[in-house]
Amino acid sequence: MKNLYLTAILPPEDLTEQIDAIRKECAELFGVEAALKPPVHITLFRPFSIEDERENQILKLLSPIGHHHSSFKVNLENFDTFNNQVVFIRVLKNEGLADLQREISGIYNRNKIDPKEFKSRSTFNPHITIAYRDIPAAVFPAMWEVYKNRKFKRSFTAESFILLKHDGKKWQPFKEFTLKKQEENLLF
Repeated sequence: MKNLYLTAILPPEDLTEQIDAIRKECAELFGVEAALKPPVHITLFRPFSIEDERENQILKLLSPIGHHHSSFKVNLENFDTFNNQVVFIRVLKNEGLADLQREISGIYNRNKIDPKEFKSRSTFNPHITIAYRDIPAAVFPAMWEVYKNRKFKRSFTAESFILLKHDGKKWQPFKEFTLKKQEENLLF
């Protein structure tokens, strides 16, 4: 049997609640609900399906990553869009986030965890989705009018990343990996 997984950073609970309120507001105003299904998150590697027997391999591959990275600040600023199909909160790029995403993506690609990703190698554009998939083309201009000049500026410290597993109805936390770079012992 195959299961669906997603590798992501989850903001702290108070910030998640603020962002979720924006998602719910958007859903209510424009009748779009797809973005309410996943938790508020920053995707590090897109959802992929693997056989049950490979689950332990994923955990073994991800376990050492946290020891290679220190926690880092994540800055969120205002809203943006992808091709008139997605409205999101911008995550400002930073070295810590880019390095973490690059290592996770590289490990998945080298181990052929998701062959589609291995072939496409898409550009990393960190964001937190407010609305997507079910936005009617006729509704998008009005939606974007609400968010395009709206200000939103928050930050948090990413202290971990998480592997989420879909249970058939919704995403569930499966395994959290703490970002705690181990300092090398210097020999003199």
